[in-house]
Amino acid sequence: MSAISTSMLAAMRTAIGELLPDTCNICNITNTSDGEGVVTNARATAGTSIACRLDAIQSPTMGEQLTGGAIQPYMSYMISLPYDTVLTTAQIIEHSGADYAVKTINRGQSWKAVVRVELERM
Repeated sequence: MSAISTSMLAAMRTAIGELLPDTCNICNITNTSDGEGVVTNARATAGTSIACRLDAIQSPTMGEQLTGGAIQPYMSYMISLPYDTVLTTAQIIEHSGADYAVKTINRGQSWKAVVRVELERM
C-alpha cells in the first residue's frame, strides 16, 4: 500500500472538518460518595463547542434490552470529531441537550483523519 503525503492528509482532515455540522461538549464526571451510600456526580467541561456529526447506527447491540425488569429500546450512536480530539471512555459527550456515554473510541489507525466514537444515550 502506498503512503499518502502530509499535504494529502491535511486536505482530508480539512474536508472532513467541513462535514461536521454540529457542536458538542466533552465532560468529565466525578462521583463522590458521602460514606453512607449516597453518590453525588460533579460535571466539569473538558472541551466546549467541538465540531461534530452524530449518527444513529445499526449495530449487533441495537434493538431491545432488559433494564429494571422491563424491555427498553436500545440504540447506538456514532459521533465523528476532529482528528486531534482527546477523549477517554470515562468522559461523556453532551450533544443537543442529551448526554451520551462513550463506549469505544477508534485508536491506532493509520492516517488519522477523524475520531470516531461509539456512544450510548444516557
